[in-house]
Amino acid sequence: MDRYGYSIFCDDIRNEVSGKLSFIGCYNSVMFVPDSFPFVLPKFCVHLHILSPATRPFKLITARVYIPGHDEPIVTERIEAPAPAVQDRLIDELGDVPATPKFIVAAASLIFAPLRVEAPGLISVRALVDDSVDELKIGSLRVSVAP
Repeated sequence: MDRYGYSIFCDDIRNEVSGKLSFIGCYNSVMFVPDSFPFVLPKFCVHLHILSPATRPFKLITARVYIPGHDEPIVTERIEAPAPAVQDRLIDELGDVPATPKFIVAAASLIFAPLRVEAPGLISVRALVDDSVDELKIGSLRVSVAP
């Protein structure tokens, strides 16, 4: 099994008293903006998850966010992976359930306030895991002029 991930793109992320997260104003596959660029969002959030098979625990995760009009990431953020002993303990707690894949999950919220979008295109979230030089694709959102 390979590592993989996904991202939730939204206007706000709120931490609830119960420890849950609320995602406000989630985008599906396209963010429609007025007919002129650049466009400034007062707040933009990305919540990402990266999953790795239990046989390949995480050591180091670096998330990168790219926006249209920029070749380099606008942010490079180190995400704390659970310590190896914690990862091992989590897997042990699952027991031996047949046919159930076991994964370690790392998650993070990235908040941009404000976010200036220069041009139509893709907002892309990528991650480097451990010593890999290949970016793991963990989500993208198309930015387009409203029809």
